[in-house]
Amino acid sequence: MSDPVLLILAYVAFLALTLFFRGRALQGPWWFLLRSFLPNWRFYHRVGAMPVMLVRTCGADGQWSAWQGDRPRARRALIDLVHNPHNNRLLLDQSLVEHLYADLREADNADSVTMLVSYRLACELARRRVNATTPGARAIQFEIRLIPPYGVATPDTAVLTSPVLAAGHPQPPTT
Repeated sequence: MSDPVLLILAYVAFLALTLFFRGRALQGPWWFLLRSFLPNWRFYHRVGAMPVMLVRTCGADGQWSAWQGDRPRARRALIDLVHNPHNNRLLLDQSLVEHLYADLREADNADSVTMLVSYRLACELARRRVNATTPGARAIQFEIRLIPPYGVATPDTAVLTSPVLAAGHPQPPTT
């Protein structure tokens, strides 16, 4: 057989496998690692609520700030077509929030949430955001909220509210 025929057969086999696995969630540690290469498994799957991370800080006076969750618009320049680390980091951060939300939906109980890798990474993301914008903060707290399509995040759309975290460098994980 020639190379084009083999490619067409491989493509048909791939389509058959995707039809067979459609609707099933692939489980396992290697699939979890593979998803880090793909920002969103359900790209254009459906229009729905989008998870966002909001952060608030506690200053030296003991007063908590308002919830802040602004995601700046991506800057655009010609060089960004070749090298775009800042916008890629923003996409990575949003992908982490989406993965945490997916893990929260699949979690068996609320106690296991703090042991999730995506939760620990979200804690570090919240610390990094606060340390970049509010260096004098003593404590932080983050919240995952769902923004409905064409809507805004309100307190009643909160999915997860973290406990109060130290704003400095993280504590070593406990097992």
